Amino acid sequence: ELGMSSVATTKKFCDYLAEPYLFFYLPRFNNKLKLMKKAPRKVYVVDNGFVQSTAFNLSENLGRLLENQVFVELRRRGYEPGNTLFYYRTRNDKEIDFVTRRGTKVERLIQVCYDMTSEKTRKRELDALVEAAEELHCDNLLVITNDQEEQIEWKGGKIDIVSMNHF
Repeated sequence: ELGMSSVATTKKFCDYLAEPYLFFYLPRFNNKLKLMKKAPRKVYVVDNGFVQSTAFNLSENLGRLLENQVFVELRRRGYEPGNTLFYYRTRNDKEIDFVTRRGTKVERLIQVCYDMTSEKTRKRELDALVEAAEELHCDNLLVITNDQEEQIEWKGGKIDIVSMNHF
């Protein structure tokens, strides 16, 4: 939107915004540091107002806004991107929004989904969690939604679904 055609210039401007903690970069989790450094990072902003002020269609961004809100809450709780907070991609390229870690142990896998009433969406989010749980040896699985709450069994794993208000 700013008309920058250079990747280097765009990266430089994004890094400037990260310095005063307006932007945060979230690295992809990998036990190999070299691979973690090479993987693309996700970007989050300190305030959803930044996203809303530039958004064209708010309804399409509700999931992204909720995910950003969860990121900010995890930061408030003391998780640090690249140290105790990451995202993850499974071997089958399914993305997990947040991986929290304590020491060397993966503590929790978190998916953020604004609305899980669609069976297709529900299956996608839950299948990704179970697949990542097997790969990362973690059974603390959580989905954060806008307003849905339940505890379910899915393909042998127990998954808590909570609303953002009760997270």
